[in-house]
Amino acid sequence: MKKYLICAFALAAFCACSSGADEEQVKPNENGQVYMQFSVKMETSRSETDETGDTNSNANPDYEVGFDKENAISTVDVVLRNADDYVVAEDVVPAKAATDTYVASFNTLELKANATYDVYIYANCKADQNLDATSAETIENITKDNKFWMTNAYAAQSITLPSDLSLYTQPNNPLNLQSHYVERVMARFDYMASKTDNIYPMAVDAENAATVNLQLTDVALINMSKNFYMLRRVSNDGTNNGWTIGGAETPKNYVVDTDYAAKAAGYTEAQVANFYYHMTKPADWEWTKLATLTTDDNWTGEGDKDHNPSDYKVWRYAIENTIPNINAQEHGISTGVVFKGEIKATDKASEALQNALKGKETIYVFKNQLYGTWADVTAAAVKSETNTEPDAELAAAYNAVVAAGENATAQTYADAGFTGYSPEADGKFYAYYYYWNRHNDNLENDTMGQMEFAVVRNNVYKLCVDKIARYGHPTPGGNDPDPDPENPTDPDEELNYYFTVTVKVLPWVVRVNHIEF
Repeated sequence: MKKYLICAFALAAFCACSSGADEEQVKPNENGQVYMQFSVKMETSRSETDETGDTNSNANPDYEVGFDKENAISTVDVVLRNADDYVVAEDVVPAKAATDTYVASFNTLELKANATYDVYIYANCKADQNLDATSAETIENITKDNKFWMTNAYAAQSITLPSDLSLYTQPNNPLNLQSHYVERVMARFDYMASKTDNIYPMAVDAENAATVNLQLTDVALINMSKNFYMLRRVSNDGTNNGWTIGGAETPKNYVVDTDYAAKAAGYTEAQVANFYYHMTKPADWEWTKLATLTTDDNWTGEGDKDHNPSDYKVWRYAIENTIPNINAQEHGISTGVVFKGEIKATDKASEALQNALKGKETIYVFKNQLYGTWADVTAAAVKSETNTEPDAELAAAYNAVVAAGENATAQTYADAGFTGYSPEADGKFYAYYYYWNRHNDNLENDTMGQMEFAVVRNNVYKLCVDKIARYGHPTPGGNDPDPDPENPTDPDEELNYYFTVTVKVLPWVVRVNHIEF
């Protein structure tokens, strides 16, 4: 295939004909150059993944217009290619013709009459001769204000050139390359704080007053892919077998990822290198304090009694991550969100529990009840004058740990059913909650669905934690006992829930995911 690089420029006006004064200034084109005009539009229609109406991706409207800085097109590389030629106009500077449309003209000597070309658009980024080109560029560079990377939203349109190109050798009469839709190559996550300032009661007294609260304080993204295809592609099995570049996502196909072959059989340790912030490397996670999320989204969707669309705050962008096998959707390769919550005693809690949460000793939870330090567990588990009928299950678990004596380890406590929390550097006790991002929820919590757990470009995932029903996991990477640890080979679909998330997904497709832990 021959490659041609052509100089490009924007015209001051973009119309089929210019004023008479302009026409008088146009000189004959002695080089036979052909001027072309095209337009680029943002994709704002919904994907077809919820056509059956049986998913929770029910945002209404199901798209978010996005911010001007996410929508602007500053430069465009336009590629025309067929089996013989690769013609690219670099750094075309377009002019805005409408809210979502840009037009520009460029010229070339290399086009062939009667030839058919596929048209590829690279907005705010550089074209590549290889249609399978991938990128490992940083999110910071991909999502710069007014320079957000975008490429073809659909399969490339074919353009057959006329037999007489001489008709288009003047800038005031460019050849029309028609309109082409583009989509952003990144996804976005937004978050909505609860009405109670992210505070969830974990225990209450007889008067239903909270004695222990869990306050979510921080959030981190885990298992974010390092690479993505510049041009989206789909296939029936999530591999390169018969894939379509720029094809539409449907309920019956997959969006193909760069590491599809490695993911097909599920998680392996070798795949850790393919991700930022891998779940097995908590020291690498980047935490965001929820209190610092102050940028309002601009989605005007329908709310309900618990969720006001205007309450969502923009959190961060993320790289596409999909898995080519229903059963391979596992914690080690699915993109997740980890919430960090402080365990706090209220003034309604017992003095012993308040002191335990002010101290430096490990505290323990058994069967979702916080007892305090091990001394407090002992007092609750051992029969005494003040505790004549200890809970039988607690007593049995306690005795199992005591029986191990000096050989007792964190695993001994975990096997007995105890979760332990040691104070962190700031002296506070925290519980952690893992949410594996849903893209297409089949609403069957015991059955994994196709593309159910994924991150797909040009989608906004709006998260809201609706409920926390259980104490979460101890500090990731620590040595505290955890009877239900998050392992990379665990399936994403589990019946053992800690919380509930609501997700609204928008193009910018919005998916609103309601989360209950």
